[in-house]
Parts: sequence; C-alpha cells; structure tokens
Amino acid sequence: MFKVRKVSWYKLTWYTIGTLSFPASWVSILSAFILAGVFLSLRKRKDTANWYGNVVFTFIITWKLSVILFQFKMILANPLSILYFNGGIKGFWLGVATAIVYTYFYVKNNEVRIEEFVQAWLLFIVINEVVSSYVSHVTIMWQLVHLLIGTLVIILSLLKEKQLIWQLQILVLYIGVLAFFYSMQNQLLTLPIATYVIIAMILSILAKIRRPKRD
Repeated sequence: MFKVRKVSWYKLTWYTIGTLSFPASWVSILSAFILAGVFLSLRKRKDTANWYGNVVFTFIITWKLSVILFQFKMILANPLSILYFNGGIKGFWLGVATAIVYTYFYVKNNEVRIEEFVQAWLLFIVINEVVSSYVSHVTIMWQLVHLLIGTLVIILSLLKEKQLIWQLQILVLYIGVLAFFYSMQNQLLTLPIATYVIIAMILSILAKIRRPKRD
C-alpha cells in the first residue's frame, strides 16, 4: 500500500510502499537525474550526456556502497544490509567528491563545452526544486512560485545556451533566489543549498582549465 507520512510542512515528507519508506527528496532527485539526462539526449549532446551519465552513476554507486566504509561491522555481520542502507550524509559527500574528481579529469582530458555542463546542472536544480515543492506538499502558492521561476530560468538558459558567462550568471542568480527562499524557512544552511553552491563553484573553476570543443 502506498502511504504518505508528512513529518514537516517542507522537505521532510516520507513515502511508504509496502515495507519500504523513503524521503520525498529521493523522488525529486531521481526525477531531476532522469529528466536532465533526457534533455541532453534529445538535444543530441553526446559528450555532455556521456559525462552526465557517468557522473550520476559514479555518485549513486559511491553513495550506496560507502555504507561498507562507514558501517563496516554492520555489513560484515549482515552482508544483505548493503541492499537496504547507504552511506548517509558522509556517503553523500563522498559521492559528490568522487563525481567532482571524475569531472575534473574529464574536462582536463577532453574537448568539452563547459556551458553545457553548467546548463545540465542548472536544469537538474530546477527540476529538483519544482518536483520537491510538489512531493513535499508545500502550499499551492509556493509550488507555482517555484514553477514560474524555474521556467523563467530554463528559458533564459536556452536563449543564452552557448554563452558560458551567461550560464554561470544565471546559475548563480537562481541559487541566490533559492537561498532566499530557504532562508525564509530557516533552512539556508542545509544540504541542497550547500551542494548547489559547491558544484557551481567547481564548474566555475573548471571553466578555466577546459579544452574548448571545436565545431
């Protein structure tokens, strides 16, 4: 049976399917991973889609298997626990770090369009926030605000999609708007904003070492 267990008015809603319970954030993150990947495929951005797919896979596998590192005794006592548990917050950051390292070497060793990377990350954030506002059951007003701003951000990104500076500026501006929203709920210093900011900073740095893709 599918149930919704609302722990708080925002970001802490849990869903239950049978004996499996999972936070609403998993739904929004998975949706963002898939839809951003579909976008890259439809736009026939082979190199960027390849990087994106590998980054997502690297992050998920690292986060999932890091439970072995952080809960070694538990896994040793019950190996099947690896199917039900993950590395938690430590595993999350380890997955992020692994994805960043992979991206660094990918950008360093390949001709890439870093603006496409930025746009992919921007699209991920928009989808994650829009879907999150829905599955977390925030008010209709906030859902519409997220949808409206997210749509505007994507339109601007598409209009300036070949201009790296514009992509970075749009990304920074959008994260700033989200930071304001989060601060209104006393959630500024939370995992999503920290992740958005760190990845944006990394992409800005990588833009300086990239090997430009030739047309």
